[in-house]
Amino acid sequence: MRRCAAWAFVRSISRDLQSPQSNHPAFQKLATVDAHIHRHFARSISLAELTAIAGYSVAQLERHCKRVFQHTPRQMIHKARLEEGSRLLLHTELPITEIALRCGYTDHSAFSRQFRVLTRLSPSQYRDNQR
Repeated sequence: MRRCAAWAFVRSISRDLQSPQSNHPAFQKLATVDAHIHRHFARSISLAELTAIAGYSVAQLERHCKRVFQHTPRQMIHKARLEEGSRLLLHTELPITEIALRCGYTDHSAFSRQFRVLTRLSPSQYRDNQR
């Protein structure tokens, strides 16, 4: 069962990495938003901040992100945080609390809840299973 959940995580990341619609008229602005999220996911990122970068309203930003990246801006932030969290779990011996803080979560339990929703494993189980 653990192996299936880990595989589901890898599969979901693979599915998430579908090619964005680079021919979409909003792609360049959204690529800037995506890059900003990946540079700053460790801190709080507001929708107002992202709309200012893109020059769109919240509704426009959400609609365009969903069309181009298949995720809302909030989902993109969570995805960036959890990708980094899974990388740190696999490649470091950092305590889970430290990983949670480095990934922009205010506490260990928030990170663990989000991680479990995605993988069906706790961060500890994921780390142990993948090693």
